[in-house]
Amino acid sequence: MARQYAEHGVSFVFLYTREAHPGENYPHHTDFEQKLRHAREMATRDGIERPMLVDDLDGTVHRAYGTLPNMAYVIGGGGRLVYRAAWTDAEAIDVVVNRLVRQRTERQGGAEHRPYYAEWQPNIVADRQTFVELLLDSAGPRAVSEYIDAVEHSMSPGVARPLRDWWTQHREQGE
Repeated sequence: MARQYAEHGVSFVFLYTREAHPGENYPHHTDFEQKLRHAREMATRDGIERPMLVDDLDGTVHRAYGTLPNMAYVIGGGGRLVYRAAWTDAEAIDVVVNRLVRQRTERQGGAEHRPYYAEWQPNIVADRQTFVELLLDSAGPRAVSEYIDAVEHSMSPGVARPLRDWWTQHREQGE
């Protein structure tokens, strides 16, 4: 998407704020050098090609825009927040950026635009099993346990049960 919109003067950056699921391999940050190292490793591991900015240890930028993990923002001219989502959904971001590019062209032709408020709650595929397996490989066992606990707390024991069963079986097979 960054390549697609580059010709329109749109820039995409990745803001590394904190470890969303800290574990043995990638614990909570204790100093900025460690945070920079984690950011570089993430960019390499996950194939992130766009520029990566690293927030300070206090999370100043993260707190300014909301503290949820996996947040996505589209910031328009003058630093105005035009889109914020609690999950990075490329399809939704494409819709927003496409509209902004189109509106810029329309304004150059004399059209006047005004903002309006909208709410939209799309859904994503919830492949928690694959996510937990990736989390184990990248962050470590503690991150998996804490993630399953969070799913149970924020959703329900029923949603967490298949993950907890897999995790129990995985640990028994490893012993």
